[in-house]
Amino acid sequence: MQVYKWTDSLKTNIDKIDNDHKMIISKAQELANAMSQGKGKQQIVETLGFLQKYVKTHFAEEEIMQQKAKFSDIEIHKKNHTYFINELDKLSAKIAQDPTSTVNVIELNRLISGWFMNHIQKMDVEVAKHINKNMNS
Repeated sequence: MQVYKWTDSLKTNIDKIDNDHKMIISKAQELANAMSQGKGKQQIVETLGFLQKYVKTHFAEEEIMQQKAKFSDIEIHKKNHTYFINELDKLSAKIAQDPTSTVNVIELNRLISGWFMNHIQKMDVEVAKHINKNMNS
């Protein structure tokens, strides 16, 4: 079972972003727990619906912060956000056709554990350094 945990390696030192990331990680852990109890098929619809709504708002807020801080690679970051949203949308369509598919649960878990966690550690932490430097100077 995948374990999602908040660690210092995910910390951006921007409270709003960190709190959003913690919420998303918490929801991912709820799904992982449900999977280990054989309830993943029920939980996936709820988790996916939450993610589809929540990450769009979260990504938009991140992008506004990037614009205000004049982050030079904002377009690359936006493309990464768009990729994740598109993957969630594709997965949502698959789940709508077959909500009991274990493969879909595994795919959502992979998307969160692979893409999202990596995105926070590699991209968001670096962007936050720029935002913190430029917004506080």
